[in-house]
Amino acid sequence: MITFEIIVFISSLVFGVSIYWLEAKSNGLYRSINKITHSKELQMKSTSKKGFIVQQEFIPRFIYVNIFFIIVSLIIYFLLPIFTLSVAYYVTALVGTMIGIYIANFIIDVKDKSEEIIDKVVDTGKDFIDDIKTKGKEAADSFSKDETPTEESTSSEPEAPKKSARERLKDKGLLK
Repeated sequence: MITFEIIVFISSLVFGVSIYWLEAKSNGLYRSINKITHSKELQMKSTSKKGFIVQQEFIPRFIYVNIFFIIVSLIIYFLLPIFTLSVAYYVTALVGTMIGIYIANFIIDVKDKSEEIIDKVVDTGKDFIDDIKTKGKEAADSFSKDETPTEESTSSEPEAPKKSARERLKDKGLLK
């Protein structure tokens, strides 16, 4: 008895994770029901990720999962009248599915936030490397400047004769 409940619990955990993951990828069923039940002005936006499970509060999630398990229980009851479902299996499946949904929600949120952080770190690293490259290039250019005048500068303007060090000191009044 207990082993079957453990199997039901573990399978419902996996089921909860899988329905959250599937609905996080595509919420087509919720979107189509929303189009049927709401007027054009009240329909959800095309960018909205909201679904039966995704981006819902606890109570709506609980209601949707409960309705699903009631439908499944009724189908099993009418297809296999010999097999009776007990309340313990129903509650185990319901609780396991809800826990699985919240585990999947946590995993997907952590994954999204870590991708944002990694992208931010990579962008900062690229900016840092670009700064190092430009500053390094400027430093290398300042050391390797040629002191030889180019043909354009010599042909356009004649150079004034340079004064010697003695003449410059005399001009400053340091030598007599």
